Amino acid sequence: MRIQLRNEIDLGGQLEVIQQEFEVEVVDKEAQFYLIFVNDEGEKVVIKCQEEELVMTRFSNPKTIMRFLGGKEAIVTIPTPVGLQHFLTDTKQYHLNREQGQIQLCYDLKGLDNQQRFASYKMDITWKR
Repeated sequence: MRIQLRNEIDLGGQLEVIQQEFEVEVVDKEAQFYLIFVNDEGEKVVIKCQEEELVMTRFSNPKTIMRFLGGKEAIVTIPTPVGLQHFLTDTKQYHLNREQGQIQLCYDLKGLDNQQRFASYKMDITWKR
């Protein structure tokens, strides 16, 4: 099975598009399921999906955990060149269609203290045989 990730990143009017494709393992567990793959850097990535929440864990050193709640903000910790930084994900749209193998996610990444928007993201995730 293959997973395709398409991420449109708006950095203050400058648009960058990243497209990636990997072999993926899909693990279904009742109300949630997992998409598990290895990225270009050789790091294991686990995307845990539920109806109202998505958690993406990248097993880097240190580990990166991104959390997205439909229509809400969530605190995340991201390793940066100056150390671990805390941010907010402000999820504008989260749509999961398990039957079609699709996830649509639109969010802003903001500073935790000042709520300043660093970038806006539109991510499409699809998986199929």
